[in-house]
Amino acid sequence: MTKITTSMIFLVLLITGTAQANVIGTAYQNFNPSISGTDFTTVHSTRPVKPCMCNLGVFFNYAKNTLTYSDTFYQTNQDLKGVRANDFLVGGDLYGAFGITENWDIGVALPFVVTAKNDDPYGVAYFDKFGLTEVRPMTKYRFYGDDQGGWAVIVSANFNIIKDDPFAGNNPGPTFNIELAADTTTDSGMRLAGNIGYRKRNSGSQLTSPSTGLPPPFQPFNDAFIYSAALAKNFDSIKSDLIAELKGSISGRTNDDSVKKSQQALELGLGIKHDVSNTFNIHAGLGTKLADAQATPDIRAYAGINFQVGPMCSDEPAPSEIVIEMPIAVVQNHPVGVSSVTALNMPVSALNPTDYAAYRWKIGPTPQMNCYSEEGYSAEVDGQMPIVTDIGPIPDGGITLCAVAKNLGGYWQPFTDPTIINWTKGSAPVAVVQNHPVGVSDAIDLNMPVTAQNPADYAAYRWKIGSTPEMNCYDAFGYSDEISGERPIITHIGEIPDGGITLCAVAKSLGGVWQPFEAPTIIMWEKKKGYELFRLNANVLFDFDKDELQPRSYGELEKINRHLNRKPFTKAIIEGHTDSKGSDAYNLDLSRRRAITVKNHMVKTYGFDPDKFATQGMGEGYPVDTNETDEGRANNRRVEFKIYRK
Repeated sequence: MTKITTSMIFLVLLITGTAQANVIGTAYQNFNPSISGTDFTTVHSTRPVKPCMCNLGVFFNYAKNTLTYSDTFYQTNQDLKGVRANDFLVGGDLYGAFGITENWDIGVALPFVVTAKNDDPYGVAYFDKFGLTEVRPMTKYRFYGDDQGGWAVIVSANFNIIKDDPFAGNNPGPTFNIELAADTTTDSGMRLAGNIGYRKRNSGSQLTSPSTGLPPPFQPFNDAFIYSAALAKNFDSIKSDLIAELKGSISGRTNDDSVKKSQQALELGLGIKHDVSNTFNIHAGLGTKLADAQATPDIRAYAGINFQVGPMCSDEPAPSEIVIEMPIAVVQNHPVGVSSVTALNMPVSALNPTDYAAYRWKIGPTPQMNCYSEEGYSAEVDGQMPIVTDIGPIPDGGITLCAVAKNLGGYWQPFTDPTIINWTKGSAPVAVVQNHPVGVSDAIDLNMPVTAQNPADYAAYRWKIGSTPEMNCYDAFGYSDEISGERPIITHIGEIPDGGITLCAVAKSLGGVWQPFEAPTIIMWEKKKGYELFRLNANVLFDFDKDELQPRSYGELEKINRHLNRKPFTKAIIEGHTDSKGSDAYNLDLSRRRAITVKNHMVKTYGFDPDKFATQGMGEGYPVDTNETDEGRANNRRVEFKIYRK
């Protein structure tokens, strides 16, 4: 890190030795890295530099097509409003900031031009020399909150040292900026921030050409409202933050709407911040305009480094680099998998136990736990004392333990990256199937609710059914997808040959633990006799989406009547079926109403005993053909008679 610091000092000497670039400076390019070096790239967070720490950084950015004309070039009387000049600029920002207190830091940024090119045919903006363009002192004060979020005010000034800058005007004064920053950390660890402020410029009068006395087609920049927003999400697996930023400004100039628009800025940036260590990170990203505006490029690419040195307030010589390793709590003796343990005694240490001082913790049911929120954590517990607690009152199911540790330096493991341990309290669930046939049964339509031995901790189940000789309940093959515990098994087993029937089921607890296939719930019974099946097309019986019988249906129902009277029958089940168009609930109701209509016709017209008929609305759940074609859907719209004889 000493080599990096030396290189930064050399860079300062280099850019100040070749100062006074004769063109628009990097401050007008809408890319100003935050000198506090925390969280984002150009958007301010509320976190200042830590007391006695020094934050240093350097950024380089390439901007293509940044200049937009805002006036008519009177030398040729050509209207250039809104036209882009063909230019590019490679700028840099060298900065440093120092922490005064926990809530206050100060610093300075030195923007400079590295190289540039401008093909402007009118010669009104060109690059003569490269180097320092301005000096920008800055200070930040956080007046509310902590490192997880709060409010802060940022005050800065821009002292322009560019010679003959058409965007600052003749003999400009300093620019002053005041911004209000707010940020927060979500429960998932995402960092959000917003900045809003006002930029007070002291622009000079418009420049004129020494040879012609005419002004260029640019107006000096005026006062503006400035705003920005950002979000950052950390991905610990790559030790990096992904950052999205939106920044812009609205000019206070009102005398010419085209001028006002040209001086506005709006830019979107996407980047990554990679943490090489706790005190050294690398930035890179891309940006683009969201509006044709002055100082907002068609494309921007940037890269930079940021690092901290210190502390620098001790009487003892400070090392060139202080690496602060955040502690990570390590909980021992905790249950694993499925456990019936309710009395816990769990020592807590850290990955660096020699530097381990204390910890905080909380425990509870998994669905209710939020380890990323400080709410509910215990008071600070000495590192020599274990977690001793009783979880008997907590319902069986998922258990979550959250812990954060503190090292001897007073640094806490952040709530955005806590230690999280999960297990399941209680034993594995056991599926309980209700309403299933017993012994010898002629039931062929089943409606069987499924619960568990511990229904309060019951979440879902899987099942399969078939002929006993073919069933293997101990093999996961053939089981259904996961079904919510509130939905019963509804199935038709008429197609299964008479004889032994086997049903297999496994349940899942709220903690996500499944009843093993090695120990499934198995139910067996004997299927008695079969039935005669008659299938009638619903398009013959009913008009589309209706449940009133049409005269064309009477011939088909007469055939059913003659068949029923050939020999005695004990029961006839009338089922209504639909295609997949429409909602499940609507189709179920329509199919039920159609089955009832057919039953009423058979009883009223032919004098059958109504107790010998049962009706069932099956909805769209039992197709006999594809629902992807008109022909297939027509086949699925049907009414079925299932006739049982003695």
